[in-house]
Amino acid sequence: MEARVSSAPMADVERTWRSVARVSGFTAAFALVVATVLYLLDATSAIGSDPSYHATDAGPLEDEANFWVAFFAHRHHVLWDVIGRDTLFPVAFVALAVLMVAVRHFVGADDPRAQLVTVFFLFGGVLSAIADLIYLGNVEWWRITGWSAQPAERMVAIGRSTETIGRLTTWLEAAGFVLLAAGLVALGRLCRTQARLPVRLALLAELEALLLLGVAVAGVTHVDTPYDILALVTGVLVGPAVAVWLAVCLGERRRSPT
Repeated sequence: MEARVSSAPMADVERTWRSVARVSGFTAAFALVVATVLYLLDATSAIGSDPSYHATDAGPLEDEANFWVAFFAHRHHVLWDVIGRDTLFPVAFVALAVLMVAVRHFVGADDPRAQLVTVFFLFGGVLSAIADLIYLGNVEWWRITGWSAQPAERMVAIGRSTETIGRLTTWLEAAGFVLLAAGLVALGRLCRTQARLPVRLALLAELEALLLLGVAVAGVTHVDTPYDILALVTGVLVGPAVAVWLAVCLGERRRSPT
């Protein structure tokens, strides 16, 4: 009777952790895929192109003011895309952090690599999520219609303030991706030593780490095409595959030895 009573809570805990792993893994994969697709729709001009700056006889100040009016109008047109992706990306990063807490539970909290996985994913996910949420703050400007190029000084000041917000997120996002890459390397090492994790997942995790480093470098050097290609492979293919693989592996019930 005592063994039955004491084992029941343990079984409940294990069942809860399996559920946590499944939900967080599939949530992360879904959010990554949808958010990345939304980003690429905007980045590849599939839902409209950003306006170009045109020099006229009105002078640089008036020309820039007109550019920002057109830019804000386009951002208002794709506002649903911006809100969707910069909401789903933080969801994905939080879900990944929760998934790594589940990994730490199943492989044992005493393993230093498991602790490193948790720390890197927690801080990397927080930095990446903050970068998206800061950029999302531009919605407060873009949701407003009827912007005017007069007075030009005001429009240029507002436009450049939104540009500054975008620049600030570049390095914050890169730092988050570097930390996530470090966590994936630690996860790969963990997969090669822990029976609860599939050995073949190690290579996929390390590939994702390399891709994330590529995204970080492409972002801070402002090379758009490599950034978009790496984002596609990372956010639609490899990253979701890692999350789903872990969700399935940790979410299945282990058979007791007979």
